[in-house]
Amino acid sequence: MQNARNKVCGRCGSINLISDRSLGGKIVCVNCGSSYIKTKSIINSGNKKFYYILVILFVIFLVVIV
Repeated sequence: MQNARNKVCGRCGSINLISDRSLGGKIVCVNCGSSYIKTKSIINSGNKKFYYILVILFVIFLVVIV
Protein backbone atom coordinates (compact mmCIF):
# COMPACT_ATOMS: atom_id res chain seq x y z
CA MET A 1 0.00 0.00 0.00
CA GLN A 2 1.35 3.39 -0.95
CA ASN A 3 0.19 6.50 0.86
CA ALA A 4 0.09 9.65 -1.22
CA ARG A 5 1.05 12.59 0.95
CA ASN A 6 -1.20 15.22 -0.56
CA LYS A 7 -4.20 13.10 -1.58
CA VAL A 8 -7.32 12.09 0.32
CA CYS A 9 -10.48 10.23 -0.55
CA GLY A 10 -13.17 12.68 -1.62
CA ARG A 11 -15.91 10.43 -0.30
CA CYS A 12 -14.76 9.40 3.19
CA GLY A 13 -11.70 11.62 3.77
CA SER A 14 -9.34 8.70 4.36
CA ILE A 15 -5.65 8.87 3.48
CA ASN A 16 -5.45 5.07 3.00
CA LEU A 17 -5.12 4.95 -0.78
CA ILE A 18 -3.79 2.23 -3.02
CA SER A 19 -2.95 2.00 -6.70
CA ASP A 20 -5.13 -0.78 -8.11
CA ARG A 21 -3.30 -2.77 -10.77
CA SER A 22 -6.48 -4.30 -12.17
CA LEU A 23 -7.75 -0.81 -12.97
CA GLY A 24 -4.58 0.22 -14.76
CA GLY A 25 -2.95 1.88 -11.76
CA LYS A 26 -5.93 4.02 -10.82
CA ILE A 27 -5.80 5.19 -7.20
CA VAL A 28 -8.66 3.93 -5.03
CA CYS A 29 -9.52 4.26 -1.35
CA VAL A 30 -8.85 1.21 0.80
CA ASN A 31 -11.68 2.03 3.25
CA CYS A 32 -14.62 2.72 0.93
CA GLY A 33 -13.36 1.63 -2.52
CA SER A 34 -14.09 4.98 -4.12
CA SER A 35 -11.92 6.31 -6.92
CA TYR A 36 -12.85 9.94 -6.18
CA ILE A 37 -9.50 11.25 -4.97
CA LYS A 38 -8.76 14.89 -4.26
CA THR A 39 -5.73 16.78 -3.04
CA LYS A 40 -5.39 18.13 0.46
CA SER A 41 -5.10 21.86 0.82
CA ILE A 42 -3.49 23.75 3.65
CA ILE A 43 -6.62 25.84 4.08
CA ASN A 44 -9.72 23.69 3.72
CA SER A 45 -13.18 25.12 3.11
CA GLY A 46 -14.09 25.33 6.80
CA ASN A 47 -10.95 27.28 7.59
CA LYS A 48 -11.32 29.61 4.58
CA LYS A 49 -14.37 31.26 6.08
CA PHE A 50 -12.53 31.78 9.35
CA TYR A 51 -9.55 33.36 7.57
CA TYR A 52 -11.80 35.63 5.50
CA ILE A 53 -13.55 36.87 8.64
CA LEU A 54 -10.19 37.36 10.33
CA VAL A 55 -8.86 39.39 7.38
CA ILE A 56 -12.01 41.52 7.26
CA LEU A 57 -11.77 42.25 10.98
CA PHE A 58 -8.08 43.12 10.58
CA VAL A 59 -8.86 45.55 7.75
CA ILE A 60 -11.64 47.17 9.78
CA PHE A 61 -9.25 47.45 12.71
CA LEU A 62 -6.66 49.17 10.48
CA VAL A 63 -9.25 51.58 9.10
CA VAL A 64 -10.41 52.56 12.59
CA ILE A 65 -6.82 53.07 13.82
CA VAL A 66 -5.73 55.12 10.80
